[in-house]
Amino acid sequence: MSATVDSHPPVDPSPTMSPFARIGALYTRPSQAWAGLETRGQWWFPMLVTLFVMVLTTATTYDRAFLPMMTEQFEQQVASGQVQPDQAERMEEFFSSGAGRWITVGQQVIAIPIFMLISALFVWVAGGFMLGTKLTYRQALDVAAWAGLIGLPGYVLTSAIAWFRNASMQDVHLGLAVLLPESETSSGLMRGLTVFLDWLGPFAIWSLVVAIIGTATLSGAPRKSVAWILSGLFLVGGVFMAALAARFSPGG
Repeated sequence: MSATVDSHPPVDPSPTMSPFARIGALYTRPSQAWAGLETRGQWWFPMLVTLFVMVLTTATTYDRAFLPMMTEQFEQQVASGQVQPDQAERMEEFFSSGAGRWITVGQQVIAIPIFMLISALFVWVAGGFMLGTKLTYRQALDVAAWAGLIGLPGYVLTSAIAWFRNASMQDVHLGLAVLLPESETSSGLMRGLTVFLDWLGPFAIWSLVVAIIGTATLSGAPRKSVAWILSGLFLVGGVFMAALAARFSPGG
């Protein structure tokens, strides 16, 4: 683990790797996966891969994983008095229809690029401003897009588990939230804690480590400094998402 945060000089400009070779390096030797990205970006490829995998996974597991999650949310909103039973019934009917299915799937086509652009902004602020390097936003976008591929297996695994259980996606935990006791009723505080602990899941931590390596490599900043700043921003993001979950959770 110490090798991950040691100071590491920027690599010399080198020929760009093929996208598939870069994917292999990303998982097996991440310190070498950034060759060529100093001068030429390939962020579009991991973004397309992410879109394809997540849209396909969502469409495939919609009935047995995503629909139960939405139905559970509607039931919780009825129980908390946020919506009327007839409203919840209409929403369930809509999202059970083909139109509801494709609207839900289609939202990812918009949400995923926006999330990557925001993630890249945090990497850019960390490497280009807080550490005072010459990291460009395009390079930060490459870091965010390629490091994001590390989380895809976790998304597929979570969806597959929910599909086999015919359960809500919210009931499947790969992170520390698996240690929390199960309860039929969940307060806003408990929901926020669950989101925060899931935020600290193994694939998220792995993705963070790869992002640290990529930022340090492309910016020339010491890995230890990059690790401190990106880890801090990562925890702030987890707290923010937990606060949103607690605030808007039924009964929160």
